[in-house]
Amino acid sequence: MSVKTPKTLVWIHGDSISITDPALEQHPDSPALFVFDRPFLEKVPVAFPRLAFMYQGVRDIAAARTAPLEIRLGDALTELYSAAKAQNASQIAVSITTSSRFAAICTALEREFEVLYYQRDRLTSYDGKIKRFFGFWKVVEAEVMQGEGLFSSKHKHR
Repeated sequence: MSVKTPKTLVWIHGDSISITDPALEQHPDSPALFVFDRPFLEKVPVAFPRLAFMYQGVRDIAAARTAPLEIRLGDALTELYSAAKAQNASQIAVSITTSSRFAAICTALEREFEVLYYQRDRLTSYDGKIKRFFGFWKVVEAEVMQGEGLFSSKHKHR
């Protein structure tokens, strides 16, 4: 008797756009979905260049995979339900992020699907609040650059 492997849909969100995303790496043959989350975008102003950057990142992921990747616009939860049902998936694989909207979507998904969570590698061990990027960068630059400053002579163009 053979054991049926559950079908998995990989959810790529705004914080997991990377060809090395752990959920994608753990499920290379599973279909994936990225949703431009309309309710989020209506509340949080996202500049067009950022949206274009996200789209290009998702396109790059699609080009690096053999499994299908779909891009949708709408409510993330609704689109995830729809895509998972269309794929006959019983699992949704996703990389963890700190977004409160992410947590709410995952809680709703857990009512019908097994949600598989993956931890992304951290850029830095810093755990404090971030108000402005450059203040944050001053604190973490040495750790991230492994002692070599971004503007040190090694990084200057000649």
